[in-house]
Amino acid sequence: MPVRQRAQRWLRQVLATYLAIPVDQVRIARSATGKPWLPEHTWLRFNLSHSGHSAAIALCRDCEVGVDLEKVSGKVSVKKAIARRFFHPDEQRWLALDDANYLTRFTQLWSMKEAWLKARGTGLTQSLDSFCIIPPAGANGIAQVMESVVGTGQVHYCQVQGEALFCLAYGAIPGARQPPVQWQLGCHQTEKRLFTPVDYKQAEVDMSLANEPAVPVST
Repeated sequence: MPVRQRAQRWLRQVLATYLAIPVDQVRIARSATGKPWLPEHTWLRFNLSHSGHSAAIALCRDCEVGVDLEKVSGKVSVKKAIARRFFHPDEQRWLALDDANYLTRFTQLWSMKEAWLKARGTGLTQSLDSFCIIPPAGANGIAQVMESVVGTGQVHYCQVQGEALFCLAYGAIPGARQPPVQWQLGCHQTEKRLFTPVDYKQAEVDMSLANEPAVPVST
Protein backbone atom coordinates (compact mmCIF):
# COMPACT_ATOMS: atom_id res chain seq x y z
CA MET A 1 0.00 0.00 0.00
CA PRO A 2 1.48 3.43 -0.92
CA VAL A 3 2.57 5.62 1.99
CA ARG A 4 -0.06 8.25 1.18
CA GLN A 5 -2.83 5.65 1.31
CA ARG A 6 -1.52 4.17 4.57
CA ALA A 7 -1.32 7.66 6.09
CA GLN A 8 -4.94 8.37 5.12
CA ARG A 9 -5.98 5.06 6.65
CA TRP A 10 -4.15 5.89 9.88
CA LEU A 11 -5.80 9.31 9.96
CA ARG A 12 -9.27 7.80 9.76
CA GLN A 13 -8.42 5.37 12.55
CA VAL A 14 -7.18 8.19 14.78
CA LEU A 15 -10.22 10.38 14.07
CA ALA A 16 -12.57 7.47 14.72
CA THR A 17 -10.86 6.83 18.07
CA TYR A 18 -11.21 10.46 19.18
CA LEU A 19 -14.81 10.70 17.97
CA ALA A 20 -15.74 7.26 19.37
CA ILE A 21 -17.38 6.22 16.11
CA PRO A 22 -16.70 3.41 13.60
CA VAL A 23 -14.04 4.16 11.00
CA ASP A 24 -16.55 3.88 8.15
CA GLN A 25 -18.56 6.74 9.69
CA VAL A 26 -15.68 9.22 9.49
CA ARG A 27 -16.62 11.65 6.72
CA ILE A 28 -13.90 14.05 5.60
CA ALA A 29 -14.67 17.05 3.38
CA ARG A 30 -12.36 19.66 1.85
CA SER A 31 -12.54 23.42 1.74
CA ALA A 32 -12.18 25.40 -1.47
CA THR A 33 -8.41 25.55 -0.88
CA GLY A 34 -8.19 21.81 -0.14
CA LYS A 35 -8.00 21.89 3.67
CA PRO A 36 -9.69 18.76 5.13
CA TRP A 37 -12.37 19.11 7.81
CA LEU A 38 -15.14 17.14 9.48
CA PRO A 39 -18.56 18.56 8.54
CA GLU A 40 -20.32 16.47 11.21
CA HIS A 41 -17.77 17.15 13.98
CA THR A 42 -16.53 20.69 13.36
CA TRP A 43 -15.09 21.02 16.88
CA LEU A 44 -12.27 18.57 16.05
CA ARG A 45 -9.72 20.10 13.70
CA PHE A 46 -6.94 17.99 12.24
CA ASN A 47 -4.13 17.92 9.74
CA LEU A 48 -1.97 15.22 8.15
CA SER A 49 1.51 15.14 6.64
CA HIS A 50 3.74 12.33 5.42
CA SER A 51 7.32 12.07 4.23
CA GLY A 52 9.49 9.08 3.48
CA HIS A 53 7.81 6.13 5.20
CA SER A 54 6.52 8.18 8.14
CA ALA A 55 3.51 10.32 8.86
CA ALA A 56 2.34 12.95 11.35
CA ILE A 57 -1.13 13.95 12.53
CA ALA A 58 -2.10 17.06 14.49
CA LEU A 59 -5.40 17.28 16.37
CA CYS A 60 -6.83 20.38 18.00
CA ARG A 61 -10.13 21.31 19.62
CA ASP A 62 -11.85 24.36 18.09
CA CYS A 63 -8.68 25.86 16.57
CA GLU A 64 -7.44 25.56 13.01
CA VAL A 65 -4.31 23.40 13.02
CA GLY A 66 -1.48 22.55 10.64
CA VAL A 67 1.36 20.04 10.67
CA ASP A 68 4.23 19.29 8.32
CA LEU A 69 6.78 16.48 8.39
CA GLU A 70 9.81 16.69 6.10
CA LYS A 71 12.63 14.20 5.59
CA VAL A 72 16.04 15.89 5.44
CA SER A 73 17.23 15.02 1.94
CA GLY A 74 18.14 16.53 -1.42
CA LYS A 75 20.88 18.73 -2.80
CA VAL A 76 21.97 21.94 -1.13
CA SER A 77 22.25 23.75 -4.48
CA VAL A 78 18.61 22.99 -5.26
CA LYS A 79 17.44 24.14 -1.83
CA LYS A 80 19.39 27.39 -2.16
CA ALA A 81 17.73 28.09 -5.49
CA ILE A 82 14.30 27.49 -3.95
CA ALA A 83 15.09 29.78 -1.01
CA ARG A 84 16.29 32.59 -3.30
CA ARG A 85 13.14 32.37 -5.39
CA PHE A 86 10.44 31.84 -2.76
CA PHE A 87 11.58 32.69 0.78
CA HIS A 88 11.39 35.97 2.66
CA PRO A 89 14.68 37.97 2.49
CA ASP A 90 15.18 37.70 6.26
CA GLU A 91 14.81 33.92 6.05
CA GLN A 92 17.39 33.77 3.27
CA ARG A 93 19.83 35.69 5.45
CA TRP A 94 19.14 33.34 8.38
CA LEU A 95 19.84 30.29 6.22
CA ALA A 96 23.15 31.79 5.04
CA LEU A 97 24.43 32.08 8.62
CA ASP A 98 25.29 28.36 8.77
CA ASP A 99 26.16 27.02 5.35
CA ALA A 100 27.54 23.75 6.77
CA ASN A 101 24.06 22.80 8.05
CA TYR A 102 22.11 24.43 5.25
CA LEU A 103 20.13 21.33 4.24
CA THR A 104 18.79 20.67 7.75
CA ARG A 105 18.07 24.35 8.37
CA PHE A 106 16.25 24.67 5.04
CA THR A 107 14.14 21.58 5.78
CA GLN A 108 13.35 22.88 9.26
CA LEU A 109 12.27 26.25 7.88
CA TRP A 110 10.25 24.70 5.06
CA SER A 111 8.35 22.46 7.51
CA MET A 112 7.46 25.47 9.67
CA LYS A 113 6.24 27.50 6.71
CA GLU A 114 4.16 24.58 5.41
CA ALA A 115 2.63 23.98 8.85
CA TRP A 116 1.65 27.64 9.11
CA LEU A 117 0.06 27.72 5.65
CA LYS A 118 -1.85 24.53 6.41
CA ALA A 119 -3.11 25.98 9.69
CA ARG A 120 -4.18 29.14 7.85
CA GLY A 121 -5.99 26.96 5.33
CA THR A 122 -4.40 28.72 2.36
CA GLY A 123 -1.80 26.13 1.40
CA LEU A 124 0.55 27.25 -1.33
CA THR A 125 -2.09 29.61 -2.75
CA GLN A 126 -0.40 32.04 -0.34
CA SER A 127 3.13 33.00 -1.34
CA LEU A 128 5.95 31.74 0.86
CA ASP A 129 7.55 35.19 1.09
CA SER A 130 4.37 36.85 2.39
CA PHE A 131 5.34 35.93 5.95
CA CYS A 132 8.56 35.36 7.87
CA ILE A 133 9.62 32.73 10.41
CA ILE A 134 13.04 32.90 12.06
CA PRO A 135 13.53 30.01 14.50
CA PRO A 136 15.66 30.59 17.59
CA ALA A 137 18.83 28.60 18.12
CA GLY A 138 18.48 24.87 18.60
CA ALA A 139 16.77 21.95 16.91
CA ASN A 140 13.60 22.24 19.04
CA GLY A 141 11.53 25.20 20.09
CA ILE A 142 8.86 27.76 19.25
CA ALA A 143 9.24 30.21 16.38
CA GLN A 144 7.39 33.48 15.93
CA VAL A 145 5.51 34.01 12.67
CA MET A 146 5.33 37.54 11.29
CA GLU A 147 2.54 38.05 8.75
CA SER A 148 0.81 41.22 7.63
CA VAL A 149 -2.64 39.61 7.35
CA VAL A 150 -3.02 37.93 10.75
CA GLY A 151 -0.24 39.71 12.62
CA THR A 152 1.84 37.27 14.64
CA GLY A 153 1.59 33.59 15.44
CA GLN A 154 3.64 30.67 16.72
CA VAL A 155 4.87 27.42 15.24
CA HIS A 156 6.39 24.64 17.33
CA TYR A 157 9.20 22.66 15.73
CA CYS A 158 11.51 19.76 16.51
CA GLN A 159 13.65 17.10 14.86
CA VAL A 160 12.83 13.39 14.99
CA GLN A 161 15.31 10.61 14.26
CA GLY A 162 13.64 7.61 12.62
CA GLU A 163 14.50 5.88 9.35
CA ALA A 164 16.24 9.21 8.64
CA LEU A 165 16.32 12.69 10.18
CA PHE A 166 12.94 14.44 9.96
CA CYS A 167 11.88 17.99 10.71
CA LEU A 168 8.44 18.29 12.30
CA ALA A 169 6.46 21.50 12.71
CA TYR A 170 2.95 22.14 13.98
CA GLY A 171 0.85 25.09 15.01
CA ALA A 172 -2.68 26.31 15.56
CA ILE A 173 -4.53 29.59 15.11
CA PRO A 174 -6.76 30.21 18.16
CA GLY A 175 -9.44 32.85 18.10
CA ALA A 176 -9.05 36.21 19.77
CA ARG A 177 -10.74 35.07 22.99
CA GLN A 178 -9.36 31.54 23.07
CA PRO A 179 -6.53 30.55 25.43
CA PRO A 180 -3.13 29.48 24.05
CA VAL A 181 -2.96 25.92 22.80
CA GLN A 182 -1.17 23.46 25.06
CA TRP A 183 0.44 20.68 23.02
CA GLN A 184 1.13 17.05 23.82
CA LEU A 185 3.56 15.48 21.37
CA GLY A 186 4.06 11.71 21.10
CA CYS A 187 5.95 9.36 18.79
CA HIS A 188 4.56 5.90 18.08
CA GLN A 189 6.34 2.96 16.55
CA THR A 190 5.30 -0.19 14.70
CA GLU A 191 8.71 -1.82 14.91
CA LYS A 192 11.07 -1.78 17.83
CA ARG A 193 13.57 1.09 17.77
CA LEU A 194 12.07 2.60 14.64
CA PHE A 195 11.65 5.90 16.42
CA THR A 196 13.59 7.20 19.40
CA PRO A 197 12.32 9.84 21.83
CA VAL A 198 13.06 13.47 21.07
CA ASP A 199 14.78 15.42 23.82
CA TYR A 200 12.24 18.25 23.93
CA LYS A 201 12.53 20.60 26.90
CA GLN A 202 9.79 23.14 26.05
CA ALA A 203 7.54 23.56 29.09
CA GLU A 204 4.42 23.75 26.92
CA VAL A 205 4.96 20.32 25.36
CA ASP A 206 5.02 16.85 26.88
CA MET A 207 7.14 14.58 24.68
CA SER A 208 6.65 10.86 25.11
CA LEU A 209 7.26 7.66 23.18
CA ALA A 210 4.44 5.14 23.11
CA ASN A 211 5.75 1.57 22.82
CA GLU A 212 2.32 0.19 21.97
CA PRO A 213 0.22 2.77 20.12
CA ALA A 214 -3.52 2.56 20.48
CA VAL A 215 -3.97 2.61 16.72
CA PRO A 216 -1.70 1.50 13.85
CA VAL A 217 0.69 4.04 12.44
CA SER A 218 2.03 4.55 8.95
CA THR A 219 5.78 3.93 8.94
